[in-house]
Amino acid sequence: MDRTPFVPKTWQLPDAIRKRLGNTVGRQRLMNEDGHLLLILHQTPKSEDDEIRTAALFWRNPAGEWKSSPASGGLAGLDVHLASYRTAIHQLDEDVETAHTPRQYFEVMRRMHPLQRSTRNMAEVLQAARQTLPDETRMINMRDQAVDLERGIELIAADAKAGMEFTMAESASQHALSAMEASQEARRLNRLVAIFFPLATLAAVFGMNSPQDVIGYPSFWTILISGIALGLIVYGIVSVRPKKGE
Repeated sequence: MDRTPFVPKTWQLPDAIRKRLGNTVGRQRLMNEDGHLLLILHQTPKSEDDEIRTAALFWRNPAGEWKSSPASGGLAGLDVHLASYRTAIHQLDEDVETAHTPRQYFEVMRRMHPLQRSTRNMAEVLQAARQTLPDETRMINMRDQAVDLERGIELIAADAKAGMEFTMAESASQHALSAMEASQEARRLNRLVAIFFPLATLAAVFGMNSPQDVIGYPSFWTILISGIALGLIVYGIVSVRPKKGE
């Protein structure tokens, strides 16, 4: 059974490298043994991958020839690999620009985190490759591209975090404003109740008699005025705001 199924069988890697490979991709890394240089990178990750990464391999033999898998072309394949990251990061940037709700920002961040980790690790591997191959001028460009990608996704991460915090703060402010308006409406209603409750009570007491009889009572107007006065007193009581600290 081949314990390195992600490595092309036609690649003549030294045993020193093959012994360090497992049956899964593992982390992104550089292997340099017996004049052979192997870059193990990850293809552009997606949130639905469930943390299972697919390998993108780039091998330089002692003669200085580059090969790549699954995309062909050697270092040209590495350039295509970097372009796939650039496309994914550009799409995230557009999604951040169009996000308006915390859920939309959350979806961007959910897709962004695995890409951010992979981009950071890829930049470290290419930096190590640049140091290992100081005479390979093409590697300078690849390393610089990876650094630019890392910087770009870090800016997107900062924008997404700031956008989510702002929308959540704005939502909390709107809820607080709505609660304050509801409290003010409830206070107005309580004041109306305070004024008219005594009158309603008196109306209930006299309600069993005809209006002509009620108005004819000598004490009717006294009771009416007393009810209004009592309502105003209750209104004044409920309108008093407690002092701070009480």
